[in-house]
Amino acid sequence: MRKVLLTMIILLTSYATIYAQGIEIAFALPVGNCQLSDNTAKMLRSKFLPAMTESGVETAEVSTIAIKPEISFVNKQVVEGGMRNIHTSDIQFNFVCTNLATSTTFASCVVTVRGEGFSDDDAIKNAISKLSAQDKRLTDFVNKAKDKIIDYYQHNLNSVISRARTFANIQQYDEGLALLFSCPATISGYTKVNNEITTIYRQYQTQECNNVIQKARAEFSNGNFDAAVEYLQQIDMTSSCATEAKQLCTQIKQTKDAEARRAVELIERQSQREAELEKTRIKAARDVAVAYCKRRNDVYFVW
Repeated sequence: MRKVLLTMIILLTSYATIYAQGIEIAFALPVGNCQLSDNTAKMLRSKFLPAMTESGVETAEVSTIAIKPEISFVNKQVVEGGMRNIHTSDIQFNFVCTNLATSTTFASCVVTVRGEGFSDDDAIKNAISKLSAQDKRLTDFVNKAKDKIIDYYQHNLNSVISRARTFANIQQYDEGLALLFSCPATISGYTKVNNEITTIYRQYQTQECNNVIQKARAEFSNGNFDAAVEYLQQIDMTSSCATEAKQLCTQIKQTKDAEARRAVELIERQSQREAELEKTRIKAARDVAVAYCKRRNDVYFVW
């Protein structure tokens, strides 16, 4: 019995270590990609999911860290096949795991698979179908990327934070936050990252606060109390426009809209609890970082 319990404890500890890496990796293609349809791109992404799950890497819809595949055709031939031509080629997949903000490469891997079909996309799809999700080249690639990411941020944390501050100093708060959120949460010194996220988000709030409060007031004036509350939820109740936000909260509480009143009361309760406020602040900062990633004009994310 003791041996069984000891084994379970060791396993649980191992799983906790594996799944606490805090690494989020997205799947991205260059803008202007004309080789892959959306369905084929999703099919290719799916081949990495088992390896990412096994290694404890989180799959993200968007992230500053991404796997970017580059595809090329080798020994390409077009064979006449009656009514339709058949495209055959050795499809070369060059997978690169990179930081989109710094262009740092963490791992790369080249896999070549024979594919055929009635179009280039069909040939790529055929090649992907032959690629096993358990392919050792893919699992080794993901594991190497994970190890390199942890090592990179562990040894370059101060320079990453410094770069994020530089973005903030030129009012590119969203890019600075996106860079900070790419840091694995389990590296030593992550508290400094969290503190910097809070600092930069507060700077962002100072810039955006007046704009948000004006939108909230406009919705309130039009009787759209729910919409006004949604804007108020974006405001850090320790920010420069907190007083105005609280005044608007008071006005909403005086309306007959019970749903809006309850939402406002929740905002007020959260603002009185520093721990919850910090969680709310971090979530809001993450939303800013995610929005920045989605606006990138050099890549688009596959989900």
